[in-house]
Amino acid sequence: MPRRLAKVTVLLSLPLLLPAAALAQRAPLGPLGAEEGAPLQRLGYTPMVEAAAPVSKGAVRTDLWVGYANIFEQDSTAQHTLYLDMERMITALTLRYGLADGFEVGARATLETAWGGFLDGFMVSFHKALGLGVRGRPSYPNGAYGEFLRDGDGRTLVDVPRRELGVGDVRMFAKWRIVGGGDAGGTLAARAVARVPTAQPRVGSERADVALMVLGNVAWRGFWLHGMAGGSTVRRGPDMLDVLRSREWFAMAGLERPLRERLSAVVELTGSTQLLRDFGDRDVDGAPTNVVFGLVGVTHGGWRWEAGMQEDLPPSGPSLDFTIQLALGRAW
Repeated sequence: MPRRLAKVTVLLSLPLLLPAAALAQRAPLGPLGAEEGAPLQRLGYTPMVEAAAPVSKGAVRTDLWVGYANIFEQDSTAQHTLYLDMERMITALTLRYGLADGFEVGARATLETAWGGFLDGFMVSFHKALGLGVRGRPSYPNGAYGEFLRDGDGRTLVDVPRRELGVGDVRMFAKWRIVGGGDAGGTLAARAVARVPTAQPRVGSERADVALMVLGNVAWRGFWLHGMAGGSTVRRGPDMLDVLRSREWFAMAGLERPLRERLSAVVELTGSTQLLRDFGDRDVDGAPTNVVFGLVGVTHGGWRWEAGMQEDLPPSGPSLDFTIQLALGRAW
């Protein structure tokens, strides 16, 4: 394993090395919610990590997830010119209802804000400290904003303007339990999602997508193992058909370590197949992978909360550089 990658892996694994009390936790608190924030990957459906177990029959659950990402990618070849420099906040509001035992339906709206931001200086120091490199970021002023991808002929393929809390998309979904019940034996469930974009970029109009996935968890030697795997369609207007693939596959693997009765540390690895094609550069048409780590807990009043961080790994590729994420939810 390269020395830099080993250094990052050890750092991100520290939460799992903390001493844990002897627990008999009945159900997992994780996984951590996670969603890709990079502009190129959000040209289509972006999977959201969530718990495998549906809500109970007759129950209503509300969740708020916020991810604040610092993004920088700059590259120029004979085939393309890429410049992404921004900070982006994604706010996801989700409502679910237990329609039957082991079956839920729900809807989610995503709000997006994009601007120059204020974390550029911190990110340069943070990446240098981890030995990840800064990829030319110091050559651009802090707080700058840029988002475009052009092909070798100068044709603009991606150009999304600054936004202030605009609606990104609306999703309707259903999830049903296949086996298990959320106890120590684990759960396996399936989930279907229909995504309807509500804000169109200046080029490359988006169309509705559908996705199907399986989610699961299982107890193992004092840990909880979490997983997700699935695929989605990628439907765009005629101006983007020659640079986008027609489908995308994605997966997540996570490890949860209970620390206390109502607190767990979680580390996850998320990834998906390439969305864009024929650019010959990992920064554009590579397969994005991210590591997510943080804490998840439940208050005595029944509120579930998350606090975590997300980092692209390896540092080259079309995924976001860094994000801070928080979540809060409750069933009624």
